[in-house]
Amino acid sequence: MKDLIFDLIDKEYLRQSEGLELIPSENYVSANVLRAMGSILTNKYSEGYPSFEGIGCVDGEWSETKIADKILPNYRYYGGQENIDRIERLAIDRACRLFHADHANVQPHSGAQANTAVYYAWLEPGDTVLGMSLPAGGHLTHGAPVTISAHVWNFVYYI
Repeated sequence: MKDLIFDLIDKEYLRQSEGLELIPSENYVSANVLRAMGSILTNKYSEGYPSFEGIGCVDGEWSETKIADKILPNYRYYGGQENIDRIERLAIDRACRLFHADHANVQPHSGAQANTAVYYAWLEPGDTVLGMSLPAGGHLTHGAPVTISAHVWNFVYYI
């Protein structure tokens, strides 16, 4: 018999594939991302960042094999990070190449952190921001009283 949790996951899949959600902090990821996120990697806590020590680019290009094969000193707070470091270095390299960037942070963070980063980058404390209220479908960081955003910026709402 199929477990109820998997039935509910199937229902959520149908809801997402048949509807339209206009929530910027939500994403519809590829099958490969779903496969990776549902892997044993979710078992590992990896606070900190991997080392790139001794890994240089050749003729302006990184070698994915070199990045994946190299075991470097552990700069994380917990042990057992060898494969996590390799995966993160590959993800950083691919993101940099994709976006023509010098550096990238590929560690997942919440929509609240992303929104707050944008606010601090584009606004001054006290600036007025037009946002959607929470009851109308907005995000907590759109000035909900329990968040720092409500104390730093002046939010006004539309419905």
